Amino acid sequence: MAKTSTIWKSSANLTELYKLIQLEMESVELLLASNLIDDNVYIRELLGQIFQSGGKRLRPMVAILASYASLPQPELSRNHIIHAALSELIHTASLVHDDVIDNSNLRRGKATLNSEKNDKVAVLMGDLLFAQASVCLSRLMHPEIVGIYGQVLGDLCAGEIKQMLNAFNTNITIDTYIQKSIGKTATLFEAASCGGSILNQVNNSLVLDLKAYGLNLGICFQIIDDLLDILGKASELGKPLGSDLQNGVITAPTIYVLQQDHGDSLKLKELIQKRLVNEPAGLAEAMTIIKNNKGIESTIDLANKYADLSLKSLHNLSVSPYKDALETIVHQVIQQIN
Repeated sequence: MAKTSTIWKSSANLTELYKLIQLEMESVELLLASNLIDDNVYIRELLGQIFQSGGKRLRPMVAILASYASLPQPELSRNHIIHAALSELIHTASLVHDDVIDNSNLRRGKATLNSEKNDKVAVLMGDLLFAQASVCLSRLMHPEIVGIYGQVLGDLCAGEIKQMLNAFNTNITIDTYIQKSIGKTATLFEAASCGGSILNQVNNSLVLDLKAYGLNLGICFQIIDDLLDILGKASELGKPLGSDLQNGVITAPTIYVLQQDHGDSLKLKELIQKRLVNEPAGLAEAMTIIKNNKGIESTIDLANKYADLSLKSLHNLSVSPYKDALETIVHQVIQQIN
């Protein structure tokens, strides 16, 4: 469906961007709500519970906007909708599994599937969502996109394993952190960003530009998400603050302080290594040390670096409301810390 031109400002919010592609996103929601495997009523109810628990649908939004931004003609095919839904299915499946791994009781302020049912049901539903994603991939019948998402699935698992292996590791580097963030988060953004352009059969340089946009946006997104675990509000995050530290997940704000050679950094190392961050007093002390020793400021600089790289990747795209919207998403991710 052709759209009238709109110039989006960085002050626009995701709800306003949603209106630009509302019909397409409604089609994505219908596909997400469909049980592509069988008609089991219980499974359908669980799918409804999972997809009605909130979420910004950022990955399918990026997929649709990037598809339009690289489209010679103003119409998307059914395959573009399937591709957008595919990105959300994989993301949601990974969250369901993450909640089991982390033994999480809350996500987005609501009870997780594993806490409301049990771990077995949650693992099987995560597997089902991955199976649904596989069905979507088969419907696209595009070998290159199948290969891209196959790599995404491998990266998701590898990223989670790296995170587990580095639990409570106070010697982790920023480079290791970035590589883990690429695996757990950024490669899915990368795939969502470039899949539509591949379907559009545009030149390879434009596909690579959109890949770079998604990859750097995904890294920025993960950095900000980790920062909000320290700076955010529990009521808005839908989970307790400091959850990463309590689970031994060492993120950028903590790494920057650990790399400093003074009393506070040594104290932070002790709190982590002795698992004192598992107790409220130890966690509060650790978060205070991070805030008082430029862990926040250094992490904001890191996030801005990847935000700038993401925006620069869009320079070769033709002027359109969809390009503007992709830029606005980057600004929105950064502005969360304000």
